[in-house]
Amino acid sequence: MRRFTLIVGVCLVAVLMASLAGVPAAGQVPGVTADQVLIGAFQDQSGPAAVVGINMRKGMEAYLNWLNAQGGVNGRKIKLIVEDDGFQASRSIAAVKKLVEQDRVFALVGTLGTPGVVATIDYIMEKQVPSVYQGTGVSILAFPAKKYFFPVQPNYISEGRIIAQYVVENLKMKRVAVACEQTDIGSEGLRGVKEQLAQYKMEPVAVVNFGAADVDFSSQVLKLIQVKPDAVVIYSTIKPCAGFLKQAATMGLTAQFLTTYVNADPVQMPNLAGEACIGLIAPGWVPVLGTDPDSQKYLEIYQKSFPNEMPSAFAAAGFIAAEVFSEGLKRAGRDVTRDKLVTALETLDDWHGVMAKGITYTPEWRSGKTSMYFMRFEKAKFEEGSVKVISDWVKLKIRR
Repeated sequence: MRRFTLIVGVCLVAVLMASLAGVPAAGQVPGVTADQVLIGAFQDQSGPAAVVGINMRKGMEAYLNWLNAQGGVNGRKIKLIVEDDGFQASRSIAAVKKLVEQDRVFALVGTLGTPGVVATIDYIMEKQVPSVYQGTGVSILAFPAKKYFFPVQPNYISEGRIIAQYVVENLKMKRVAVACEQTDIGSEGLRGVKEQLAQYKMEPVAVVNFGAADVDFSSQVLKLIQVKPDAVVIYSTIKPCAGFLKQAATMGLTAQFLTTYVNADPVQMPNLAGEACIGLIAPGWVPVLGTDPDSQKYLEIYQKSFPNEMPSAFAAAGFIAAEVFSEGLKRAGRDVTRDKLVTALETLDDWHGVMAKGITYTPEWRSGKTSMYFMRFEKAKFEEGSVKVISDWVKLKIRR
C-alpha cells in the first residue's frame, strides 16, 4: 500500500509540474493548458524563400503579441513555434513531426510553401491536427475538401470562379475566352472559369493554350480574333501573360483582358508589357494598405511589435493566418478540442477581421477566401496612380 501511495504521489507531482511548465498532461488536449494554446508552423527562415517566411512570421507575431496583450482568447494566450524548413520538403516533414509529436502543438497555423505543404498533407490528416492557412495557392488543399485543412488565400479554381462571376455580373460580358498556360495555374484557373460560367449556362467561346516558356502567341491570338470575345481571361505566370498582351496589341485583338492576382504586380507587369498592360484587370485579396480604417489599424498593430517598419504583403499574409485561427479558437469556446475548432471554423460565413476579409468555410467548402476586389492597370510604368481599384469586394455565392 505504501508503494502504491508513493507512486500515486509521484504521478500527481509530475502532473502538477507539467501544468506549471505549460506542458499538457496525459489525457489533456495537445497544446492546451489552463492559460496557453500552443501552435506551430514550418516556414523558410534561411533558404531561398526566407524573405517570405521571415515576414510571414513577423506578421503572425505582431497579431499574436497584440492579441495576447489583451488577454488572449478565452483566457488563454497563444504561443507560436516556428520551425525553419529552408523551403525543403524533407525538412518540412521533419519539422511538422517535431511540432506534432514532440512539441505537441494544438494546431498548425501559417505553414509555408507548396513543396512542404503538399508533402505533409497525409501526415496531418492522419494525426487529425487542424491546419489553418497554408502559404500556397495549390488547389489540392481545398478540392476535395479535407476536414482538418482550412486554406485562406485564393487558389486558382476559386479565383477563376470569382473572375468569371465578375465578368458576367459586373462587366455584363457574355463572350468569354480563356488563354491558359499548360501548367497547374492554367488548368486550375480554366476549371474555375468553366465551373462558374456553367452557373449561367455559359461556356468559354474559345480556349487557347501555350507553354510557360513560349514567346510567340500569334496562333492563339489569331484564333481569338476569329471568335471575337468580349473578355479574355489569361491564366499564366507573369512573363507569358505580358507576352500575350503585347502580341494581342500588335495583332489588333480588342477585348477586355483579365488575369490572376499572381500577375497583379504594379512594377513588373508594366516593365514586361509596356503600353499593352493598360486596361488589364486583375483581382486582389489583401486590402490595400492605407486605404481604409482597418488597414490603418493593421499598420498600428504591426508597428507595436516592429516600430517604424512598413509591413510587406507577406507580413499581411501571416497576420491574416493568425487572426483567422484566433477567431476559430474564440468560437470554439473555453472547453476547446481540435474537433471543436474544426466545427467552429466551419461557422465562418463571409467573416471579416482586421485584414482577413470574406472568409467562409463549410464542411464541403474549404477555399476560405470567397471575395476579391478588382484593379485596373492605368499606366505603362510604376508610379502613383498606375493601378486603380475599380470595384468593391466581389463575393462568390456559396451555398451553405
